[in-house]
Amino acid sequence: MSIKRCLLKRAVTLFFALAILALFAAILGSASVVADSSSAPTEHHLRLYHTHTGERIDIVYRRGDTYLPEAEAQLDHFLRDHRTGDVKHYDPHVFDILSDLAAAVGHPNAEIDIICGYRTPWSNEFLRARSAGVAKNSQHMQAHAIDIRIPGVDTLTLRNAALALGRGGVGYYPRSGFVHVDTGRVRSWCYGCQGMQATRLE
Repeated sequence: MSIKRCLLKRAVTLFFALAILALFAAILGSASVVADSSSAPTEHHLRLYHTHTGERIDIVYRRGDTYLPEAEAQLDHFLRDHRTGDVKHYDPHVFDILSDLAAAVGHPNAEIDIICGYRTPWSNEFLRARSAGVAKNSQHMQAHAIDIRIPGVDTLTLRNAALALGRGGVGYYPRSGFVHVDTGRVRSWCYGCQGMQATRLE
């Protein structure tokens, strides 16, 4: 065999060896990307519309088990007392209730209408003077409660889904068309219902 043929044979062998190595590297790289993506923490997000301010927010508030401080601050501002502008830090578990509720009624990406978020003591007394359905020690004043509705979802269905979660208080307000959820003790009520338990708005 001539030197030229020998060199050519070696070059071809080396080429195929490098090609095989490149193929294995690509396969390993793809497997690594898949592994990384599967191990990435789940993102939890909310889409909210505030019926009083007209503001909207679409935000990832938690990754895995970690709540995101910047997102919490934005949500605190979004849920501020719309009468006074005061902001209070929200119990982030309220956000989990909203996210899980939307999923429970089959609308995981739904935009949730916010009827009432945080209330200052002044706003709470303002409402109490005008309605017998406002509690003196409202969970809204602790930033532990939100009144909501989900467009396209019956409020009774939403209320039943909230009860099934078994987390905190659930108030049903069929005449006003919203559901109250909070992170207080587990309890339920209906305000303005015939033949059902009635209590004061919390």
